[in-house]
Formats: sequence, C-alpha cells, structure tokens
Amino acid sequence: MMKKTWKKALSAALTGAMAWSLTACGGSGGSVKTDVAAASADGKPTITFMAPSFHGTDLKNEKSDEVIKRYEDHTGIHVNWQWESNDTYKEKLGLTLMDKDNMPMVLTSSGDLTANVVDAARKGAFWDLTAFLQDKESYPNLSKANPDVLKALTVDGKIIGIYRARVIGRYGFSYRTDWAEAVGITEKPKTVEDVYNMLYKFTYEDPDGNGEDDTYGLEMTKYTGPIDIIQTWFGCGNEWVEKDGKLVPVHQTEEYLEALKWMRKIYEDGLIRKDWATVDSGTFQDSCKKGEAGAFIDVMDGAKRIWEYYDMNGVKSVTDPSKNASMTMAGPINDKTLATSGFNGYYLITKAGAKTEEDVKNCLHFLDKMCDDEMLVLADYGLEGVTYDLNEAGNVVKKGEMEPQYSPSAGLNQSVCYIPNQTALKPLLEKTEPMKAQDEAYEYNEQFAVFNPALGYLANSEVNAEVGTDIEQIIDDARTQYICGQIDDAGLEAAAKQWLDRGGDRLVEEVNKLYQEDTAK
Repeated sequence: MMKKTWKKALSAALTGAMAWSLTACGGSGGSVKTDVAAASADGKPTITFMAPSFHGTDLKNEKSDEVIKRYEDHTGIHVNWQWESNDTYKEKLGLTLMDKDNMPMVLTSSGDLTANVVDAARKGAFWDLTAFLQDKESYPNLSKANPDVLKALTVDGKIIGIYRARVIGRYGFSYRTDWAEAVGITEKPKTVEDVYNMLYKFTYEDPDGNGEDDTYGLEMTKYTGPIDIIQTWFGCGNEWVEKDGKLVPVHQTEEYLEALKWMRKIYEDGLIRKDWATVDSGTFQDSCKKGEAGAFIDVMDGAKRIWEYYDMNGVKSVTDPSKNASMTMAGPINDKTLATSGFNGYYLITKAGAKTEEDVKNCLHFLDKMCDDEMLVLADYGLEGVTYDLNEAGNVVKKGEMEPQYSPSAGLNQSVCYIPNQTALKPLLEKTEPMKAQDEAYEYNEQFAVFNPALGYLANSEVNAEVGTDIEQIIDDARTQYICGQIDDAGLEAAAKQWLDRGGDRLVEEVNKLYQEDTAK
C-alpha cells in the first residue's frame, strides 16, 4: 500500500522534468542536478528543496497526493523535494555546502547560524535577501519578518536566510496552582523575593497536605535553560548585555554574581533537590508531575504538558478534590524573562540552484504562500475529514486517531516559515484550557523578553567559531559548581580568567568590533 501511494505522490510532485533522484524512506539522498526545467508541463515553475525527514514518510502517505495538489494549486509552484534523514542531516548539510556547484534552490538549516554556513555565505553561496524581504507587495507574509531576528541571519550586512519562527516569549516561571493556594499564596509572584517565599513554602509547609516532609520548591536540571532564565530576573542580560556602548558577556557583570548567589541560597536552603545537576532534561518535568516539586522554570509548553498530565491522569487538586490540579504560568519575574532567538532553523536560497533572480522570486513566492492560513492548516492539521474536523464554531478539532508520521501532510511543515503567524488565524484550532493558558503566557511574556544583543555578531565571529563552544563550557561548569558550593567567589573568578585566556578576550574584542561597525543597530 505504501509503495503504491508513494508512486502516486511522486507522480504528482514531479510532473515535468526531474530535478534529482529522490531519497528513499529515511534515505541518504541523491545527487542534486542543477539543470532543472524552468517550468513543468502545466506551466508552473519548479523549485528544488532540501529538508530534514523525521519519519521517512514525508508526503508519501495515503492521500498525500491530494495534499501535494492543494499546495501546488495554492502556491502555483511545483516542488522537487530532497528529503534527508534528520539523524544525519547536519552531516548531509555540511557535504552539500562543500559541493558549491551542486545545490538545491532552497536549503534548510536547523538551529542557529553555523560557522560553515557563514563561511559558505562569504564565498558567495547564497543570495542576499535584504531587498526582497522589503517588497511587501510581492511577499506580504515574509516582509513582516522581525528585524531583530533577521539580525541573527545576517552575514557582512547581508540577510542570507529566512527564519522558521519560534515564539519569542516562550520561557518563564510557572507553578502548581493548588499548592500555592494551600500555603496561602493568592497572587502570582512578581519579584525574586516572592519566588523565594513560594519555593520555601512549597518545601516546608506541606503543600500536598499529606503530613510528610516529601516536597521541595523547584525542579531543576543539568540543562542550563532554567539558570539562564533566572539570571535575566537580576538584570544581567541574555548571554551578552549592552553596557556603556559595549557588548559584555553576562558572566562579567555584578548582576550575574547576584543571580548565582540567589541560586546558591535556594540550593543551601534545600528548596531544590541536591542532585539537580544530574537530572536529565528528558525527565525534567517528572518531579512536578509526580507531586514532588511545585514550581517549574523553562518553556511555557513544558508547564502546559505538566498540566495536561494532571488532566490525563486525574491528579486532583489538594484544595478542591472535585477538580484536577493545574499550573499557573506566571512568566516574567522582576518584569524580565529570557527571549528565544525567535527562530529554530532557516532557509537559504543558493546561487548554484537558483541561478536567476526569477528563480529566487519563485522560491520566495512559495515560502510566502506557505504562510497563508490555508497552507498553515494543511501543513499543521492535514486534511479535513481525515486528520481533523470542523466543529459548530468552525474551529479545527484534531481527530487524534492518526500518528503524525502517517498524516497525508507529514513533512510539509518543514517548508513553513510561520511568518507572521505561527498558527492559522482562520480556522482556529479548538484549544483546551492548558493550551489557552500557554498561548496567553507566550503573548504576555514577549514584552518582557530579553534578547541576546550579540547573537548576530557571534554568528559572524571567526573567534566564536574557533573557541565559542569550549569556553562556554568553562562558564557553565563553574556556574554549576558555584551553586552547589563546590567553588567560592575566587573559583568563579578563576574560571572567568580561564575563559579570557582561552580566547574569550579575543571574542569580546571581535564581537565589539562587529558591533561598532554595524550601522543598522
């Protein structure tokens, strides 16, 4: 059945000249040919597109041919896909970047800007998209891209990529609502003192009412995200901060030390578990789910999943057993929280694949049209009657009977920028109470989210490419050791000096040189 459907989908997707040999399910990929026909038999332009495959079933399932027809009709573009297994995608991307004359038109890159992408950009591998993204008439969606986010995809003053948007206000503080009620806390914490008070009460005032000393305030993990969030509460910034016209790494600020001393205190006072630095991020939410910890600092969707666990498993509120427990997503503390980079992955338009300006426009037209509501619904929810229904209010209700890898639209979301909207505005997805709370928190948090002002300069920094990962580990390790009382202030200073000696001094110099040269800042 799969083979038959795959042939139907392939036939619909590749009407006209073949651009390259496609990969098999989860395959290693074929060599790209750049002699793609400018248009197919029905007159639609053809673009070539390399993207990661998470299941090996991308646009190859039953009714995928209908999905392909819909996006082709809506965008007016044929797409020849090169799906590459996500497990080996970084390696495949590296090999593709090395083969400068043999690239697809659109190249997907995951994560942030990397040194090898920057190097390829400086050698002229990609189109400068700056002027195109200012064309509101041609690209009504893409032209609304956030300029702060685009800075992180800028090389030598040229915008070389279009990001896949991620919620900016995703991070923040959350806690179990019924535990707060049980210990007499009726308002969301606003200051670090409020947070300390809550964590103390969650640890020592029996919030679950079982008469035992078996709870603690905050779940922590060896993953550094929660500490990065806490640091912003003290005003030290997001990795780097602007002070007196210069960019400074946060560990060189007084506020950073103040934040670490606060975290050391909650450790010494037993408000977090003693072995927090060994807790894997994959089990990070478990203590809240099991009723061992009451507060959670990370992404709002993590708090949402904890709340959904309470609902799915009938975990009752300790103050009102007729209801399930829930989470309150407070978000910022001291009117600050960590901002995400604003994106997770991006698209590059290559000069080897898109040889003419017309090719570039076709690629951008496709990416722009895929951000329309109709395509967001198709990519994220699939086909009406198959993977979702519309209720009486006209909202999308997911059927939930089909695993994502078997959806007719599996993989299509890998071609969506989510600019300017991360979900369709019409029809809306029918949301549960936890989902609504998450979305409200996202929107509220964004106004308080602290960006990393050096993100774009770090991407362009040769020193960062050379030593960045190694010296960052020095600071992360020292931070953990300090919180756990294994080193003192002198030990922290020694780590900061080691950071400088191993290339940090050169990094600060280069980042600030790029910062001063940036006329658009």
